[in-house]
Amino acid sequence: MALNDNAFKAEIIALQDEMITAVDYDQAKVIYAEKLMTAIKNYIKSGTLKTTVSTTGTAAAQTGTGTGAIT
Repeated sequence: MALNDNAFKAEIIALQDEMITAVDYDQAKVIYAEKLMTAIKNYIKSGTLKTTVSTTGTAAAQTGTGTGAIT
């Protein structure tokens, strides 16, 4: 599943709207940084990582690592 661009954009717009009414500049910078960080984390987590793990041996439970990409 692709990243949720619309939700990310909405979070950024809401953050901008909130900051425009800020009175305390120094406090607003802290709030902005925290909320932007959260928005970015949520955006990254909205993606799905697909990976294939190849194992060798029997059909019994296997463990391994895989390499994938968020698409």
